[in-house]
Parts: sequence; structure tokens; C-alpha cells
Amino acid sequence: MANDESPRPLISLRPQSLSSARTRTISNRLLVFIIACIIFSAGRAPFIGQWDSFDYLKQIVTHRLSDLGFGRPVFIGMNVLLWELLKRILRLAPLRVEEVVMTEIIIVGALGILIFAMLSRQLLLPAASRLAVLALLLSPMYALYSGFIMTEVPMLVALIMAAVMLWPHEPRHQMLRNVAAGVIFGLAVGVREQAVTMGAAYFWILRCRQGPSFKWLLSAAVFASVSGIVILGPVAAMYQYDPAGFARHMQVWMRAIPTGEVHFWRNVQASLLWTFLLCPAAWLATLGSWIHHRLKRRAGNDVTSGVRHPDSGSQETPIPLPVVGVTCCLILPIAFLWRDADVQIHPRYAMIILPAAIIVCSSLYSRWASSSRAAVTWVIVQLLVFGIAQIGIQPLRQIQAEKREYTSLVRASLPGEALLIPGGYSPIMDYYRALGERPEWRILWSGWGWEERGAEKVIREAWSRHTPVYLCDGPSGWLYFEDEFLDLFFIFRNSRKVEIAPHLYRIYPDQ
Repeated sequence: MANDESPRPLISLRPQSLSSARTRTISNRLLVFIIACIIFSAGRAPFIGQWDSFDYLKQIVTHRLSDLGFGRPVFIGMNVLLWELLKRILRLAPLRVEEVVMTEIIIVGALGILIFAMLSRQLLLPAASRLAVLALLLSPMYALYSGFIMTEVPMLVALIMAAVMLWPHEPRHQMLRNVAAGVIFGLAVGVREQAVTMGAAYFWILRCRQGPSFKWLLSAAVFASVSGIVILGPVAAMYQYDPAGFARHMQVWMRAIPTGEVHFWRNVQASLLWTFLLCPAAWLATLGSWIHHRLKRRAGNDVTSGVRHPDSGSQETPIPLPVVGVTCCLILPIAFLWRDADVQIHPRYAMIILPAAIIVCSSLYSRWASSSRAAVTWVIVQLLVFGIAQIGIQPLRQIQAEKREYTSLVRASLPGEALLIPGGYSPIMDYYRALGERPEWRILWSGWGWEERGAEKVIREAWSRHTPVYLCDGPSGWLYFEDEFLDLFFIFRNSRKVEIAPHLYRIYPDQ
């Protein structure tokens, strides 16, 4: 009787164990998602984000493609659909578009953590994978831009998803995965054109997964063809719709990118600095583990050499062609920035290499420091650096809060017709104009199209039509636009200025 009954619990518990494991996995993922949403929501930008953020919101509401790159058709298009759907269901006013898109970015950023966990499990052993996921969750840069209305985080999440589709080695549905990855990569480029610099990384993945046979070339051809169609389709449509307008748009965009030999070494230095600041805790912990490993080897106590990871039961399977992988995933995407001087002031440009940097750091750290105590050290370093970063970011948040207060003051002070010269507030003021809050405003933009003679002509035409001219000089309003502010000094040197509100001046014609 005992012999008959003894196997039954084993048979009956197996499905329950599998079900319990699935439940735990789902619960853990849900917990990570909730934690990510809380972190990103708590750290979201007090006032939408950066210059481009207001342009994106304006373009979403007015159904117009971005002036940047090829128009960011995927990012603008998906948000137009989301906004129009929620606007009709919830009867939202135009200014509520900020809340809608901000919530979407936060959710996408949190989903990116879960998708990255899938990728890291394919590349790393479980212990190292957990370290990598925590490093992305507590990356100061990823957390910051998951609370900004910008394209970097959605682009990054799409790129990670494409890698997840390509990496599995199983032959089943392999060609279908190649097609899906090509579509997702093409959509990532449609979110932000910079994604194309990661193209070589996917060919490296295909080469790693399918070996040197002819089959990987076929997969690469399928991936390239599908992604090319998805990327170039919207571009071709825009060109066919208005060839001359498309050509002008591209010329303006390309001329606006600051390049030149004078910027090269500064760009290199900035890109290296931002690469470190993407995940400083991961770099510091990895450097510390290497130093500790080397010291132990010198002392003749190298206990890590040949050690098996406690949760794997076997040594880590090396990734093929690691030097090629580091080149394609880390070095090439950064090298593309060495000709763009904007990288000197925008750390978000370097975010494209964040997943690769974290995977490299986690892999090396778990190899040099594989004990439980080392894992605790990794967690402590991540939390400590993340907390310090939040303190360092506070001045930026203060500036954003001041911008919100100042632009509210300008809106209240100028309800009617006006020509505004707002400097760094240009996209914000034009955002209110385009959304119908102040439709009678005209904006003299700073930035790309600024020219002293052209600016003076616009100002004098406004005076001739008896349109009031106002100069906005709020907090950080002319930061990075000092030359333009100097131009205005000479244009207004004989004009009368009256302060009608703090840091808001009405400029009268020459006396």
C-alpha cells in the first residue's frame, strides 16, 4: 500500500510546482514594474522636459511631424493615436496632452526594465542577470529620461525588444523572429533616427546565434530588408508628398547639426563622460571588483579562478566574438556622436549604449566577484549612487520649476496680441500658441533660425503694425543663447524698456 501511495505526491506536486513557479515569476515581474513606475513617476520632470518636449506635444496635438530628423513619424504617430483616443473618451482639454504622453513614457520606461530582464537572461547567468536589471532600474540617466517627454527611452525599449527577438538560438520560428526584429528595429528608427547606429549590433547577434554558415547571411538579409522597408517607407511617402519641402527640411536639419574639427576632441571627451554617467555605480563596482580580484591573485589567494556560479551549476558559456560585440554595441554608436557637438550638452545622446554597458559591467562583475556578499555590495553601490544622483539633479528640477512659474506669469500678463522674444522659452510659448491658449501670440524663435538682421526686421514690422513687443528674461532664459542676447542689446540700445512683470519687459520703438 505504501509503495502504491509514495509516488503520488511527486506526480501531483509537479504541476503545482510549475504553477507556483509561474505565479512567483509573474508576481516578481509585476513588483518590478510597479517599483519602476513609482521611481520614474516620482522623478518625472516638473515641467515636461527639455526644448524638444514642447515641440513634440505641439506636433502631437496638431498632427504634424517633427522638424527633427525624418520627422520622428513613429513617435509622433503613436502618440497622436493615443491622444485622440483618450481625448474623445475622457473629453480632455488640449493642455492635458502633457499628462497623457508623460504617463505613456513612464509606463514604457517601466516595461523596458522587464524587456531588458528577458534580454539579460539570454546573455547572462541568473545572478548576473539580476545585477544587470537592478543596474538599469537604478541608472540615474534612464530614470531621469523615463520622466521626460522625449524619444530616447521609447527608442531604447524598442531596440532592446528587437534584440530579445533575435537572440534565441532555437531554430523554431527563426525566420519569423528575424522579420519581427526587423520591424521593431525599423520602428525604433522611426521613434528616433539615432537607433540606426545600432544596426551593426543586430548583425553581430545573428552571427553569434547562427554560426558562420550561410544561414546567418540569409537571416541578415531578411532582417535588413524588413527594417529597411519600415525605415524608408515613411521617408519615401514624405518625399513623394512634397519633394521640394522634404529637401528643404533635410538641408535645414543637416546644417543645424554642429560639426567640425574644432568640436571633435570635445565631443570625444563628452561622450566618454556621459558613458560613465549612464550607469556610474555599475562602472565603479566593476572597477572595484577587478582591483580586488587582481590583489587576491597577487597574494596567491585567487579563489575566483574557475569558480562555478552558485546558481548555475556550470561555468558561464562565453559569448562568441566578444570584441566584435563590444565594438558594435558600445564603440560604434558612441563614435557616431564624435561629429555632433550637441553631445557636449546633451547626455541623453549617449543613452543608446546603456543596455550594452550594463551587460558588460554585470558580466565582468559576476565573474570577478561571484559571492553573495559581492551581490549585496552591488546593490548597496547602486542605491548609494542613485541617491547621490538625485541630489545632483535637484538644481535641474529647480530650474524647471522656475520655468513653469515664469511661463505661467507670462501667460497671465499677456492675454492678447503680442510678439514675444523668449529665448530658451521659445518652444514653450509657441506650444501655448499652437494649442489655442494664446493664439494671437507671435514668437521670435531663438536657436537654429536666428539671424540678427532677420530678427530686427521682424521686430520693426511688429512695431509698424502697433503689435506690442515683449522680451522674456526669466531664469536661464538665455542660457546657450548669449550671442543672440547680445544681438538684441544692439537692436534695442535706443529703445525704451518697461518691466510689466518680473523679468518681462515691453520694448517700445526707438526714441
